Amino acid sequence: MLLKKLCRCGTLIDAGRKYCSSCERKYQQEKAEANRYYDKNIRDKKAAAFYNSPEWETTRKYVLAKYKGLDLYAFFIEKKIAFADTVHHIEELRDNWDRRLDITNLIPLSSSNHNRIHSMYEKDKVNTQNLLFGLRERWRETYEG
Repeated sequence: MLLKKLCRCGTLIDAGRKYCSSCERKYQQEKAEANRYYDKNIRDKKAAAFYNSPEWETTRKYVLAKYKGLDLYAFFIEKKIAFADTVHHIEELRDNWDRRLDITNLIPLSSSNHNRIHSMYEKDKVNTQNLLFGLRERWRETYEG
């Protein structure tokens, strides 16, 4: 017997899936639109090209798999399970381009926590970065041993 859960629309789906096929299409369209807006209005051309590169896509998939698809901030700070759909550069590209593919500089987050982290950066970037590096280290010590 396979485990089931409810999609955000109420459709019953396999527990290993995040969305039903209809919601998955909507999610991908929303994500593509958000990325287009972000690329056009926020990112510089160099960063936009990087985020669309095969190297970034491979690294992003690796990081999501390494942490079992979990949002580490939600897991350790909020004490809840949340799926990560974003891989965040702890030291941002504009601050340290050389660490753009450095696995030790990347942390998986949900979209909502990614936004929260950027808000935290505006208040206290250094301590927020130290917190995120600490969460990565905590995962490594606890689950990678």
